[in-house]
Amino acid sequence: MRWIKHICLALTATVMVVSCAPESDNYEVKRYLCNFEGSYWDSLVDTNPNGDNLLNGSIPTAWYDESSDLMGEVTQPFDGYWEGIALSNHCSKDCKNDGTYDKQLVAYVDAPYSGKNFIICNNFLGNPATLRFKSKSSFIESMMVANTTYSRNVTANGYRTAEEALGSDKSIWIEARGYINGSEEVQATTKFFLYENGKPSFEGWKKWYMTSMCKVDRVEFSIEWNGEGYNQYPAYFALDDIMVVRQELR
Repeated sequence: MRWIKHICLALTATVMVVSCAPESDNYEVKRYLCNFEGSYWDSLVDTNPNGDNLLNGSIPTAWYDESSDLMGEVTQPFDGYWEGIALSNHCSKDCKNDGTYDKQLVAYVDAPYSGKNFIICNNFLGNPATLRFKSKSSFIESMMVANTTYSRNVTANGYRTAEEALGSDKSIWIEARGYINGSEEVQATTKFFLYENGKPSFEGWKKWYMTSMCKVDRVEFSIEWNGEGYNQYPAYFALDDIMVVRQELR
């Protein structure tokens, strides 16, 4: 009787594949790279590594990439402070001198991953930095991640709100939460470690594969840690080359 059961299951699977094939043949997988390059993006980069000229000024700081359909913005919950996702081209490997609170837009890398621009995400005041799709739900396949000089300096040396370096038993990571159809219910989560056991998890740029994330309308990023109470380490990180995947009619 067991062999009869296996034959029935195989026939059922075959029927399902055949029945789905005609519909799937009408679609193809397309990839769209958002790499923040071009004159439009250049105009959104603040010449000041603290963002005083744009982020804390009157020029709109929302941005939109037509190809990938991704959009983001900078918010100002308090006077003189910013949160959200800002454009940058500031890089340095000197976290001691370029890792102060007034250089929040500096990535701890030799250069952008590609081209000359990237984005800095910040949720230091508790509100998540958010990537949204303007018109159609899509998959985010991967993105490149780097630390910032401000984050590296504070975790290594202690500074301002964090008087001591990150403890050897402490880790800090990005948590990404996916939402769809305007719902406030989290559909999927994935995490990416910036620091593990008191040390940086990587140097330079590292690819974050987000294959566990479902098709979403928006992704919210927050910085978490395994310590007690409020995370007093800067909640900043850099992103570049975001790969978006969609199934589209041929």
